[in-house]
Amino acid sequence: MARRIRWQILIASISALTVLLLMSYLALTRASVARPLAGGDYIEGVVGAPQHLNPLLVDPASDPFAADLHRLIFEGLTRPGPDGLPMPALAESWTVDDSETVYTFTLRSGVTWHDGAPVTVDDVLFTFRAVQGPAFAGDQHVAAFWRTVLVDRAGERSVSFRLDEPFAPFLRLTGFPILPAHLLRDVPPEQWEAIAFNRMPVGAGPYRLIELDDQRALLRANPSYFGSPPFIETIELRFFRTEQEALAALVRNEIQGLAFLSTGALADVNLPRGVVRRQALLDACTVLTFNLRDGSLSEIGVRRALAMALDKDVLIDRALNGQAMRLDTPILHGWWARSPDVQWYEPDPARAISMLETLGYVAGADGIRARDGQPLVFTLLTDSSPKRRAVAEEIARQWGAIGVRIVIEQIEPDDLQRRLETHDFMMALHGWQRLGSDPDVFELWHSSQAERGRNYAGLADADIDELLYNARTIYDIADRAALYEAFQQRWGDLAPGIVLYQPFLIHATVADLGDTIAIAPGEGAALHLITGREGRFANVNRWYLRSAREIRGDLR
Repeated sequence: MARRIRWQILIASISALTVLLLMSYLALTRASVARPLAGGDYIEGVVGAPQHLNPLLVDPASDPFAADLHRLIFEGLTRPGPDGLPMPALAESWTVDDSETVYTFTLRSGVTWHDGAPVTVDDVLFTFRAVQGPAFAGDQHVAAFWRTVLVDRAGERSVSFRLDEPFAPFLRLTGFPILPAHLLRDVPPEQWEAIAFNRMPVGAGPYRLIELDDQRALLRANPSYFGSPPFIETIELRFFRTEQEALAALVRNEIQGLAFLSTGALADVNLPRGVVRRQALLDACTVLTFNLRDGSLSEIGVRRALAMALDKDVLIDRALNGQAMRLDTPILHGWWARSPDVQWYEPDPARAISMLETLGYVAGADGIRARDGQPLVFTLLTDSSPKRRAVAEEIARQWGAIGVRIVIEQIEPDDLQRRLETHDFMMALHGWQRLGSDPDVFELWHSSQAERGRNYAGLADADIDELLYNARTIYDIADRAALYEAFQQRWGDLAPGIVLYQPFLIHATVADLGDTIAIAPGEGAALHLITGREGRFANVNRWYLRSAREIRGDLR
């Protein structure tokens, strides 16, 4: 009897201790947070290798791997903030005069280049005057704008930019990487490509490049970074020929991270154990553009019927396995100007059929609708991507149900771009990339851009023109937001195309990597919008691999 009582006491004691330990663990984990510690080495795989590292010699749209390194090595005067609005970088502040045409920036004091030389106004003057010059090989739309800007010294730490007229998105362009004049100003532009700077550049960003070869780029933390110094000691970008090779390296634990599009070839892969799938919204979208210049698509009723007959949610689920965010207007998710009050056409195939019949389009024996002998048969142009093919086939399936036949023509991306620019298409399924952090879509939908610009649809509408022009010439953000809301409503009424979806950038990383801008789907926070794939490095100085638990608040 006594032995039984002793065993019961022992079991009760062990149970109580277990409960106490469990409660203590829960209290600690609920009341503590990770405190980042310095140190650690991070390796990320990238597909391809940079061609040029001098920002004056490369267009980030054609060399995204160089853009990755630029983001780690360099800084601009400004950078996009978490809300998409510009925030200070090398410039500590700026002012805008009453005419809204003169911007004056004040540089931070004490900032140095990776070689120890001070960052000065001379560096800013050299950089933007080089962008204005004929040797600049980057984005020529950016260069064309900068050639209209007067750049001048305004003080010992100040530089001014005088614009021809107010241009509200101007601050977006001041994120261009500032370059060290003391290393480049005496080098003729024709020699930029040949000098060592093009392979081993010197910047003022959070990391400095210490090694570059055909296999990798190795960077070390900049202890003098003007922001908080990075926690991770080294970052290596390891180059692979294909996404499949990079994924295999992730599975073998040879790398700790890999970034890819949610609409790309790796979107549906199962990630290895210990790797977390994080994601962020990308400043890009896929759109179905109608050529409004002739034919049935010049009729607004036909376009509205097609919009009503397309269920985007079903399309995204069936063709993309749900790996994109539905988008209804040209204003992206994550842009401050996006209006939740603007409604797109609710999917209603029966009403779409009724609208087409009202317009005189009657189904024939083959089920295809026609009017006056002209059938509703459209060639849909798209690129050679398997995912785009799947999207095109789903569009054809849904529109086939209302008597509209779609003939899919797949061509290479360069050929697709050429035919968009020459308006040699009926419908085109294509993407817009690197749209930036400002909602200015003037170049995509203003009538002045219809012949030689990116208004491929040929939309010409006085209301749209006025709204887009005013929205880029008014500095007040509340006034701009109201104009963009009106633009979205008018654009939806006209239906010059169908904006389909916005992709995610998937950042697959080891679970130990903390404080990335991309987040896991289950974390509950709103997704961030990043500008370009390199935007995943926006807060790289806050990333960490090592941490300690720090108790905050009361233990209860």
